[in-house]
Amino acid sequence: MKTPSARIVLTVAAVVVAAFGLFSASVAIWGSWWRFSDMPTAEEWQAVFGASALVALGFAWYQIRQVDQSNKALIASNELARQVNIEAVRPRVQVALEASRFVQKDRGAAATGTLYIAVRNIGVSPASDVRLNVSPPFTSLEKFFKPGMMGEHFAEVNETFNGEVHFPTLNPGNSYIWFLGRVPELFQDGSGIPRRWEVETEYTGTASPEPFRETFVLDLDVEKRIELPVDPLVRIGKDIEVVGSHLKAIKGVVPRELTLSDESVKALSRNHGIRSSAIRARRAPPWLRRRR
Repeated sequence: MKTPSARIVLTVAAVVVAAFGLFSASVAIWGSWWRFSDMPTAEEWQAVFGASALVALGFAWYQIRQVDQSNKALIASNELARQVNIEAVRPRVQVALEASRFVQKDRGAAATGTLYIAVRNIGVSPASDVRLNVSPPFTSLEKFFKPGMMGEHFAEVNETFNGEVHFPTLNPGNSYIWFLGRVPELFQDGSGIPRRWEVETEYTGTASPEPFRETFVLDLDVEKRIELPVDPLVRIGKDIEVVGSHLKAIKGVVPRELTLSDESVKALSRNHGIRSSAIRARRAPPWLRRRR
């Protein structure tokens, strides 16, 4: 299929060849006509024809350039629209470090929590044939594990991140996590364990025939600066626990039985006598009482 540029070039070339053919035929048939008085000579007509051909070729080049730029702009626009459509419906596999904070009763206590390796699909369509490759391999501190269990744990984790397909399908919204350690101990560690990992991801989707490839950097020195928010409902629950603890302490201090001194007993007796007299004084007279 011929492009617009090729059609223009062929058209101009055909016009030039036809004109040159007619000019040559006229010279061969009516050669004496070119030698009439006050008429241009054959050489002058050839010069005019050459100049006209150059003008025609220049115009054709300009038209070809305009068409070519228009085609490139149209191709770029179509490609941009295609990319936008792909981004709107593509899967998006994300690998990150995720911390869950342990909320303590004391509001001034240092933030503590657990750090996980998280893999999730935050896109809108399933990801297929998901490959994950980490460098260097994941590791942590022995004190977070029972004796001999850390090697077994990270052998399983690093097998998942060895570049082979371990997720044939990763549906949107699905998340997978692996324990990495506790914070802030892991953030403050100086024993020499890796503090930065690079995870390369490769997967496919129905939105594009080409695979998607991305690289994620998991950096402990960056993650330790991220604030660990507290769920307001959890914070309120911890405050209620504190109030309950204080109420229990107060209840334990107050005695269940009170012992009154002799002066207190006498004062209560006098008050009781005064109240009895006042009550009798307020009784109705006998003539108003209903007879039984």
